[in-house]
Amino acid sequence: MVVCICKAVSDRDVARAISEGARSVDEVAQCTGAGTGCGACRDSLACAVQGACPGAARSERTAFQLMRLGVRPALAG
Repeated sequence: MVVCICKAVSDRDVARAISEGARSVDEVAQCTGAGTGCGACRDSLACAVQGACPGAARSERTAFQLMRLGVRPALAG
């Protein structure tokens, strides 16, 4: 699934960046380019980085499965 249309970044690219140590939206952006164009995908990147929702296990796959279903969890912040 494409997460960032501007930079053609997929959910797999984002998950790879997180598994390799990216721990913030800015770090994912630095690794993948996602979130550096129009910025519309930054909420989705935050969802992936934060593990989808408060109290959930840290899982990029879970975050993207929720996003595919249209679930937009509230992000702590």
